[in-house]
Formats: sequence, C-alpha cells, structure tokens
Amino acid sequence: MKETCKTCGVDFDIRKEDLIFYEQLKTTPPLFCPDCRMARRLIFRNERTFYKRQCDLCKKDFVSVYTTDSNYKVYCHNCWWSDEWDPKSYAMDYDLNKPFFAQLKELLEKVPRLGIMVVNNVRSDYTNGSAENKDCYLIFAADYNEDCMYSRLLQRDKFCVDCAFLHESELCYECIDCRNCFKCLFSEQCQSSNDLLFCYNMRDSNNCIFCTNGRHLSNAILNVKYTKEEFEKKKAEILADYGSIQKAKKEFAELKKKTIVKYACQTKCHNVTGDYLHNCHEGVMLFDTYDSKNCSYMTDTENPTDSWDCNNYYYKCEFCYNIMGAMQISKCKNCSFVFSSNELEYCESCWNLTGGIGCTAIRKGEYMILNKTYAKDEYYKIKEHIENELKKDGTFGQYFPADLAPYCYNETLAHDFFPLSKEEALKRGFRWQDQSTGTYNKETIKEGEIPGTIEEISENILKEVLVCEECKKNFRITKSELDFYKRIHLPLPHKDFECRHKERMSKRNPRKLWHRKCMKPGCTNEFETSYAPDRSETVYCESCYNKEIY
Repeated sequence: MKETCKTCGVDFDIRKEDLIFYEQLKTTPPLFCPDCRMARRLIFRNERTFYKRQCDLCKKDFVSVYTTDSNYKVYCHNCWWSDEWDPKSYAMDYDLNKPFFAQLKELLEKVPRLGIMVVNNVRSDYTNGSAENKDCYLIFAADYNEDCMYSRLLQRDKFCVDCAFLHESELCYECIDCRNCFKCLFSEQCQSSNDLLFCYNMRDSNNCIFCTNGRHLSNAILNVKYTKEEFEKKKAEILADYGSIQKAKKEFAELKKKTIVKYACQTKCHNVTGDYLHNCHEGVMLFDTYDSKNCSYMTDTENPTDSWDCNNYYYKCEFCYNIMGAMQISKCKNCSFVFSSNELEYCESCWNLTGGIGCTAIRKGEYMILNKTYAKDEYYKIKEHIENELKKDGTFGQYFPADLAPYCYNETLAHDFFPLSKEEALKRGFRWQDQSTGTYNKETIKEGEIPGTIEEISENILKEVLVCEECKKNFRITKSELDFYKRIHLPLPHKDFECRHKERMSKRNPRKLWHRKCMKPGCTNEFETSYAPDRSETVYCESCYNKEIY
C-alpha cells in the first residue's frame, strides 16, 4: 500500500511483508519514508563531533560528544561505569495524568550520560564507538585495531590511515571497502591483495596500478602485464609528490567511470535488495549488512534475524524494530544504544535489562519504567496505559520524537547521509549546533606552502599549524601520523580529517536504489541497484558480470 511521508512528503510503499512483520511485533506501520525513518534514528548517533569538557563527577577534562553547554550531566567513561552513582536513584513514579514522552524527557535530562563510548582501549582516547584498540587516533565504529588513524568502520587492522570499511589489513592508506590487503594505497573494493595503487575491485593480486576487475594479476598497469622494473618506475612517478598524486586521483576517477560494474556488491545473497552485502537472505533495502535473515531497511548490521529498520545492530539481534545501536538484543522496539537486553521500548543506554519502558543508563534490571522497578503485573498494566495513550496521539510504534535527541542534527550521522540546511533542519523539528569545533586563521604554514614531498618534512612540522585547502579549518600533524607518511613514502595531506572523510564517503554508492536493466547487449535481466541511471558506469547483472570478469 502507498503512504505519504509526514516529514518530507514523498510517497513510499508499505509491502505485504512489512505489514505481516508489524502485526507480529504488535506495532503499527510507519508514518515516514525509509530515508526519514533512518534520519530520525541517526540523530541519536554522534560519532565524530568532539568537544573538550569536564567530567561532571570527577571534574577532570576529557573528550566528549557533548558540548560544554549541554543540558545534560556528562560523565567520563570511568566515572559513568563506576559505583559512585546509581542510575536507579533517579527513578520516577509514572504519572498516569502526564504524557509519556514529557516524563521521559524529564528523566533523560536528569540522568548522567556517558561522555564517549569506548571499551578496553589502550592509548586511544580520541576514538568513539570503539573497543579493544591500541595506539589509535580518531577512529570510529572500530574494534581490535592497532596504530590506526583517521578512519571509520575498521576491524582488526594495523598501521592504516584515512580508510573506511576496512577489514584485517595492514599498511593501507585511503582504502575503502577492502579486506585482507597489505600495503595498498588509494584503492577500493579489493580483497586478498598486496601493493595495489589506485585499483578497483581486485582479487588475489599484487603490484598493480590503475587496474580494475582484476583477478590473479601481478605487475600490471591498466590490467596489462609489465615487468617488475616497469611497475616500480610507474609507481615512483605517481608517488613522486603531492601534485602527481592529485593528478593520478583524477585519472583513477575517470577510469572508474568507464568500468563494468556488478549491479550491487553482493556475495552469497538470496532474494535481497541493497548494496555492500554478504550472506544475506530475504529482505529489501539492506546496506553494509552481513549474515542477515528476513530483515529489511537495515544499515551497518551484522548477524540480524527477523528485524526491520535498524542501524548499527550487531551480533545475533532478533525480532526488533526501529533500533539505533545494539548488540545481542531481542524483541525491542524504538530504542537507542541497548545491549544484552530483551523486550525494551523507548530505552537508551541500557545493559542487561529485561522488560523496560522509557529507561536510561540501567545496567541490570527487569520490569522497569522510567528507571523504577515494578511488580510484573503492575508493569504490564502501566505498559498498556502508555500504549493506549500513544495510539490516541498517533505516535504509537514510531521512533523517539526529534526533541528527545541528545545531539543537534549537524553533529550526527544523519547530516552525513541526509544533509540539510539549518533552516530545513529546524523546520523538521531538529536542533542545530552553531558552536564551531575547530579553529580558523591560526595557521603558521599558509595554504599552498605545504611541501609536496615527505623528504622535505622534518619533525618541526609537529609544531606547525596547517590549514585545510577546502574548508579553511586549521589542523595539525601528529608524531604517529608523520611516522606513517615517512614509512609509506607519502606527502602530507592538504585537507583536514573531516574533509578527507567526506571525500572518502562520497566514493561509495548512496544508500538508495533504482530499478534498472542489465546493460549487456541482449540481456533482459532487471534489478535494483545503487547506481543511478545518469551515472556513466556500465552496469551488468550478476550473471553477465561474472562471465565478463572470470
């Protein structure tokens, strides 16, 4: 059936499969299109906007995702997890005469918040959404990495810088969607390969430059075999200085436009639509998802089952709806950052909670509403009252209202994937952050004066302040970063981390789908693809692509 989004006004489909799921979960169909539903969840996720502030408990300075003028109490990691305070002490009696969300907002503004989410990191203070990392700096949604910097979504990598969606790789720079790679630079969608430079979709290859869709290649340039000496000469020419690398970037971009591509990056998938998928079965609009079964409208998820509309949702979660950030949960709806829990609704930052409505910061409990524990019978009685109230005002089954989001729109991942102007964000009920997170006009080396080769750089650069050639924000070079550039023989970047990050993410396909036909002459196959019709790549169905490549 067709519905019109209450936020953006576009028409969207609600499928028969969707209605069956909503009925099973005892919820109602959404009022918003898939994009607006995702944006509403993502305003609860600030990954990269950092502020230096004081912990409201120990009074020590630390890096946080909350501004100094935030309405919340904010604790550093050690204090938040300590026994110095008890989230249950903030419990509120549920008032049957007051709106549920008004009471929830009151609770959320009283209970201390976790200033940054890290687990068991070593010398990796400037990270977020990270665990088990060692000597890392400005990496996000990352775990089990060593000596990595300026990257997002890394797993088990070493000495990697300016990368995204990178797995089990080492000594890589500006690589995107790569796995099991060693010493690869400026490459995308490559696996099990070594020493690639400006390569796309390579497998089991080494010593390649400007190669695409290659399998088992060695000492190749533009997919043509060369001698080892010729390869090294070409590599030296490209990496000679900053200018030659920028020229190679443009050549690589033009090369990719002429490349034959498969309609979607899918492996071992059955009856699914989406992109960047592995071992997914039954579902629509899945992105960056692995090992899913009967899931739809999912992004950045691993091993989910029977779930709809979830982001950053990992490790055997099942039968959930409208979740932002979770691990090992079941039968939860409309929650943010909940872990090892069951049967939660409108809860956030909770661990090991069974049966909860409108709770925050709980670490262990059951049958709780607004952080207060109830007898089982009374809990379900109040739950029924809340559901009836939300049904009357038309918000039952929908995600948290925008005014409960702890961040401003432009601080969050929502702004990354669904950018809005300040005026549009405010019009849609979101807040906006005007406070700048960096400095301007403090540079000691002017734009255009950064040396073009690493040989011209001494450790004095660590004392200098640089300026981004794009956004004009100041940035600095760290000691570990300088050591990496010297080791890989790369010039210093001329852009700050945020601009480099945006450039990387722009190289990935959007999280949107278009219905298209295979472009192989004579083929009549049709599919849903994230390659828009006006793009220049030659898009093949899986069968035609495999015949062409293998």
